Amino acid sequence: MGSRETGIAAPEPVRRHRRRWLPVLALGVAALLYTAVWQLPALVSNRANVGTLLLSRVEGGEWVELQDGVEVPALARIRFEVKLSQAASVVLVGLNAEGRATLYMPSSGSLRLPAGTSILGEQGLDGVGGLEVFLAELCNTPLSPVVILKAGERAAAAAGEPNALKTLDLGCPEARFSLRKEAAR
Repeated sequence: MGSRETGIAAPEPVRRHRRRWLPVLALGVAALLYTAVWQLPALVSNRANVGTLLLSRVEGGEWVELQDGVEVPALARIRFEVKLSQAASVVLVGLNAEGRATLYMPSSGSLRLPAGTSILGEQGLDGVGGLEVFLAELCNTPLSPVVILKAGERAAAAAGEPNALKTLDLGCPEARFSLRKEAAR
């Protein structure tokens, strides 16, 4: 007696082609999870305008705010300020025309600043003529100044010239400022 005669339907054969998509589906879910956990925060943090780097120098006994790209003497004394929209740990490095990175602030430890405008300090420039790009790393979680300095050295070497450098790619928002320094005579 067949199943037709008893009126009981035979079970349908299992469709194996549905199982073929399971690994592809699992891989897609894993890729989405990876992107959501590891990539999106870095992309969003780099695009967020957390702060602005402000530089000034003494002219006629007064501190005068400098414009991005302005020319100054190579040994000029510069005051560094940062204007933050939220609290952040700040590390300031400079990348000069010779491809060297200089740690400006802080010399050690971490420097966590509240939202608002804060003076980081003042310091004389290194005397090397040409373009110098200043990058302030504005991290939510403090990174060691030495780690940021080493990242600056690697990025400067890879870029070849300071202006070609776009980011240190540390996952933190950055504030950027550049000066053209007249060679010391």
